[in-house]
Amino acid sequence: MKPPIRFLGDCNQTRAKLELSKWFDPAASICRQYSYKFPRSYKEDNSTVLRILFDDNFRNQSAKKLSGAVKIPTDVYDDDPKVDDDPKYWQAKFDPFHKYLNETFPLVFNNSKHFQVEIVNSHGIVITWPGTNSTLKPVLLTAHQDVVPIQLSTLPKWTYPPYEGIYDGDRLWGRGSSDCKNLLIGLLESLEQLHKAKFTPKRTIILGFGFDEEIGGERGAQSIADNLLSTYGKDSFYAVIDEGGQSIAFENDVLLALPGTGEKGSTDIIIGLNTPGGHSSVPPSHTSIGIVSQLVEALENDFFQPIYTPNNPTFHEYQCIATYSPSMSSHTKWSLLNAGDNFRANQEAKNWLFNKSLLSRYLISSSQAVDIIHGGVKSNALPEYVEIVVNHRIAVESSVNEIYDHDLFHVQQIAEKFDLGLVSENKTLREETPNGKLVIYKASQLEPAPITPTVGPVWELFSGNIRHVYEQLAFSDPNSEYHGMQVIVAPGIATGNTDTKYYWNLTKNIFRYRPGLFTTVESHAHGVDENIKFDSHLQIIAFYYEYLQLINEEENLD
Repeated sequence: MKPPIRFLGDCNQTRAKLELSKWFDPAASICRQYSYKFPRSYKEDNSTVLRILFDDNFRNQSAKKLSGAVKIPTDVYDDDPKVDDDPKYWQAKFDPFHKYLNETFPLVFNNSKHFQVEIVNSHGIVITWPGTNSTLKPVLLTAHQDVVPIQLSTLPKWTYPPYEGIYDGDRLWGRGSSDCKNLLIGLLESLEQLHKAKFTPKRTIILGFGFDEEIGGERGAQSIADNLLSTYGKDSFYAVIDEGGQSIAFENDVLLALPGTGEKGSTDIIIGLNTPGGHSSVPPSHTSIGIVSQLVEALENDFFQPIYTPNNPTFHEYQCIATYSPSMSSHTKWSLLNAGDNFRANQEAKNWLFNKSLLSRYLISSSQAVDIIHGGVKSNALPEYVEIVVNHRIAVESSVNEIYDHDLFHVQQIAEKFDLGLVSENKTLREETPNGKLVIYKASQLEPAPITPTVGPVWELFSGNIRHVYEQLAFSDPNSEYHGMQVIVAPGIATGNTDTKYYWNLTKNIFRYRPGLFTTVESHAHGVDENIKFDSHLQIIAFYYEYLQLINEEENLD
């Protein structure tokens, strides 16, 4: 029988209610919004933050800095060597970028009196601005230096060459402009502006810039996290803020800011099939490619069912939408608002989300994608080995083992159907036969991330500052598309992963959020014509200029 992977939709009604009751807190308010939070400097003299957002000279100088960063290729590849195995390879890739940062931000990189710059594992960058009060937990702000490669065949499709950093007055174009050199440069610009304003932090501020996030972060962010953990200890940070989340989303006529407070897990599962070779003029009924094709079909026909509980930030996001939407149907609102303690409402809510779009589907379910297949070497020779790589992103209520059991079940079915041996994670489940054997194992595994609390002073200050920067500053212009609209701050989750997986031990307060006007998907991150609407970049600088002052003014936050 198939292993019992429990999904809410597959349980009987009584069991489903019990599952819901584990997560539902009837005393919790639905989508509570907090008042504006801003530093004292905003009332005393708000000229700097207004200059950041609206001054043409500042805008042009800022665009020049980001453009220069985009012009330096820092692309990384899945098969890149470890740093120690080929140091010259990594030096050629990242030394020019480090040189550029040193020349562009001398107030940060050449000012040891205020900033301590440390290089971790040859190319990771850690910048520390020591606070005056050692009893306050430090804050860690992160970004990554690397970018995804350009597929050469796509070059004719780019509006502007990907490494020229063209700024057209409205958008800045090029690889890394959105993911995520904009965040890295924006953080440095915020520090620069704070230093110029003679700001002295009480709480230590740390910037951490990895250099291989796009291929897993094992060289960069992992080394930085290990370094910080050994220096400061477990649960020693006030908060960690990285890229991710949805800066501004407009859904069902609700304007949302969605900091990522959770993250799906992931695993790559490798499935290989060995079979006897031979001449293709006398083939068996099914070659190894044919057998594996049947396996792929079985996997894709058994998609993961949706799971919709309050343990998923998406649950709270859509309760916010239901609470504030003027256009959502009353029945859909009912199902979303009552999904926590009503079985029928939960069923209808998750079915609505599952069928609404691919994005909403995979916010509440695990995914599977057969991304790589290898097999065969010659047209007249039977393939002796075929291998597939199945990438999974794991729902927050599930686990690596549940996903693996799902795939293993189908591999077992194929092994029995074609009388094949089966080895699972180096354990023999069926002895090899003359027909061959199947092998399945996990090449990588990451459990879903711990959920960041969305109650208490840390969340209240963070969300209140987001509202202030958008509603009272960025959208204060009457010509703004969103002028006069309330920004609803709600917890969110992304379908991908970030470097934050290495920082879990530093704090429970991890936010995946980058201010801006649209998501990385909308800005073509990883694709042709990656760009950033430049107002978004200025909003990064303005937000951190205020936020870093705020967490230094409030001392009862830790």
